[in-house]
Amino acid sequence: QGGIMQRQFGAVINPNLELLFNSPDLRQFSFSFKLSPRSSKEAEIVRKIIRTFKQAMSVKRSASSFLLQTPHTFAISYIFKDQNHPYLNRFKECALTQCNVNYTPDGNYMSFNGNERSMTSYELTLQFQELIPLFDDDYGSKDDNIGF
Repeated sequence: QGGIMQRQFGAVINPNLELLFNSPDLRQFSFSFKLSPRSSKEAEIVRKIIRTFKQAMSVKRSASSFLLQTPHTFAISYIFKDQNHPYLNRFKECALTQCNVNYTPDGNYMSFNGNERSMTSYELTLQFQELIPLFDDDYGSKDDNIGF
């Protein structure tokens, strides 16, 4: 096939392209949040936030338990004045692939006194992966934002 192209077009396929591009990759990115509750009510909210992310990334059972269903997916965006922020990147739909909690982000174990016994601080790191590859035409023709 290379010989036909060489005779017809005077060109050969560049073998180095395989080194540069084999297939589209799904982008991965992470967010890290330090959560420091100041009251019992805030401690309860922090616990619910952490549990929600852990549960949302878990595989779901079907009613029959023979089939597994996909975990929740996420639509993440930076909002500025009720629209996508023009100076920050955009994301496609993604899945949460890792949810890590550091229960001692300040370097030592410390909890509040009382019945709550909440940690004084948590570090929540969320690793996401987009479900659809990014294509050139996803950027559109307008250049009014940074893009993906």
